[in-house]
Amino acid sequence: MLSTRTDVKSGPCHRCRIIRSFVMFTFMLVILALVGGKKLEVIDFLTPTWFATAIIALGVFGFLVKLISWKLFNKII
Repeated sequence: MLSTRTDVKSGPCHRCRIIRSFVMFTFMLVILALVGGKKLEVIDFLTPTWFATAIIALGVFGFLVKLISWKLFNKII
């Protein structure tokens, strides 16, 4: 017996949109690198180590904000 879903949406799912956005961003970045050439030397400081450090710093900052808000606003009186 065939069963069909009745709640099918016309657009792509959230995960598919994220994957498509990532692929398009990467594609545009490659095109920019090919077209930009010497003009992109201004952003030479953006290395993988810089991005890794930024991600770790944002994660630690977010954790501290959540920890402090949890400690301040979750007190049982």
